[in-house]
Amino acid sequence: MLVNKYPESKYTPDATARMKYLVNALASHEVHVARFYMKREAYVAAVNRAQTAIKTYPDAPANEEALFIMVKAYDLLGMNDLRDDAERVMRKNFPKSEYYVRGLNQVTPWWKLW
Repeated sequence: MLVNKYPESKYTPDATARMKYLVNALASHEVHVARFYMKREAYVAAVNRAQTAIKTYPDAPANEEALFIMVKAYDLLGMNDLRDDAERVMRKNFPKSEYYVRGLNQVTPWWKLW
């Protein structure tokens, strides 16, 4: 609202940055819940959460992981056509994705910063 109503305001850049942060945080939370469902082997719920993240927050960085969750969940459900579609979309949008190499379960230790 501030950005639309007062585009020349000195607060506009800060408001834009804060909104981007909030949108990315919400998308990351949706993907976090989808990851939780994957661990619990609730694959349909994981796909639904990942789809919600992608549809609701289309430009969020978390969508890379959401697409990978969809690929893995569809694969584990045996839905090969949907898996292939999700993988095609992922490879088109994220051709050098780290999820192809490391998967979902490998977490970088907190002490390893580089």
